[in-house]
Amino acid sequence: MKKILVAAILLVSSSVFALEYTNAVRGSTMIVEVGHSQSRMMEALGNPDSSYRHVIQDRKGWSHKATTYTYRMNNARYEITVVDGKVYSIGWERE
Repeated sequence: MKKILVAAILLVSSSVFALEYTNAVRGSTMIVEVGHSQSRMMEALGNPDSSYRHVIQDRKGWSHKATTYTYRMNNARYEITVVDGKVYSIGWERE
């Protein structure tokens, strides 16, 4: 069990370091920014290619349930993390 947990942490951390972060991403007709609702994200970008649930910690050390959605658009991969129904971060990398 510990080996699986360590492998999952390494997998997540390796993808995090490759990403650059931005405050907004443009869909076909709308822009999604950090702080927007999850429903606006889905309306603007449609269904994600994939998603996974995990736990993140804020600056005070409190744990929060999060879901990261992956989209592929315009030769780039976007990872949008949603916490408590709001867009928490937007990461991207060129493919």
